[in-house]
Amino acid sequence: MSSSELLDRSGQQAPEPPRGLWHHRDFRRLWAGQTVSLLGSRVTELALPVTAIVLLDAGPAQLGLLNSAQYLPVLCVTLFAGVLADRVRRRPLLIAANLGRASILTAVPLLAWLGGLGVWALCAVAFATGVLTALFDVAYQAYVPSLVAKERLVEGNSKLQASRSVAETAGQGLGGTLIQVLTAPVAILVDCAGYLFSAVMLLRIRTPETPPARPDGVRPSIRKEIAAGLRMTLHSRLLRVIMLHASWYNLLWDIVLVVFPLYGIRELHLGPAGLGVIIAVGSLGAFGGALSAGPLGARLGVGRTMVLGMLVASAATLLLPLAPGSGSTSGHLLLGVGYVLNGFGISVFNIHSITLRQATVPAELIGRVSATFRFLTWAVIPLGGLLGGLLAAAVGPRAALAVTAGGLTAGALVFLCSRTAVRS
Repeated sequence: MSSSELLDRSGQQAPEPPRGLWHHRDFRRLWAGQTVSLLGSRVTELALPVTAIVLLDAGPAQLGLLNSAQYLPVLCVTLFAGVLADRVRRRPLLIAANLGRASILTAVPLLAWLGGLGVWALCAVAFATGVLTALFDVAYQAYVPSLVAKERLVEGNSKLQASRSVAETAGQGLGGTLIQVLTAPVAILVDCAGYLFSAVMLLRIRTPETPPARPDGVRPSIRKEIAAGLRMTLHSRLLRVIMLHASWYNLLWDIVLVVFPLYGIRELHLGPAGLGVIIAVGSLGAFGGALSAGPLGARLGVGRTMVLGMLVASAATLLLPLAPGSGSTSGHLLLGVGYVLNGFGISVFNIHSITLRQATVPAELIGRVSATFRFLTWAVIPLGGLLGGLLAAAVGPRAALAVTAGGLTAGALVFLCSRTAVRS
């Protein structure tokens, strides 16, 4: 199915809009708000652990606890967030989540100023903002199809992914500079401002959002609504195939995230700055993938492009363990190319994977299906981190990366051979 052949939910060919999303005022507002809030979020991702280290003298165990507090809400509330996103209008949920995150994060500089900041307080802030982020992310993916025509979903998701890529690259540098100039707790206020700006942009959107249907005025229990989202995801062969391969990628990619810093610093002697540069170029590749996803989808079809993206992202990791340990230019080049290709491929995959869900899932189920997909594909991430540590300890970082890259590539080849995904 090409990007221009996505059908509306009545099964009819939707008319081709005369102009692109650059001319869609409400999408521009959504896009601008999300871009600014993503930049602020990257600042907080760096500022929270820096606050714990510098002000609270936190050790590795406490930093691990803080990291867990940020990701635990994905497992705890995502499925419930999907139910809520299908029960009410999504735009008010997005606005409330942004206002809530801005309010909660102000507690960090306030407590630091009052002398009452501690590791447990940081964990509470991280968990609370994580809950609202889980709600926002689910409602956000469900809201986009109500704002953007089916034929423009690839274009819309590409622009939003491009913003995420820019935020990944620029946000860390911005965060470091702000922390250096303002101190970490005060730098978090930049994130608060970003969330407030996003809320204002969402408030200015004028496109009406249809309220969710309530057949016969009867509302099933939360458990039954979660089960309906699970059934839709697991009973659809297309969604099931995409979900399984996304889960496999997330599991093994988290091993790379754990092992690569050890490999880069201890075996390749990159140093923290060199390591950061190598990882950052992956975001540049992701930006290129976001720009290329639409044209590739139009030429090859959504399914083939999605599979190609996964294959490129996975095979690119084979370059990482090949870098010589002498710190040579060729080694740096191999690592850089590997990360650029990985970022490019996974960006293309994500854009078309999201587009397929948005275009094929009924409107009344999109929140729960998005939540189910996110829950099941993220649930494996903590296991990947554990496996990465064990594997590196058993065979060494380079061998661990080689084994992981082989597993990623094998999974992508299985995905390539899946006629369900290729023909979608």
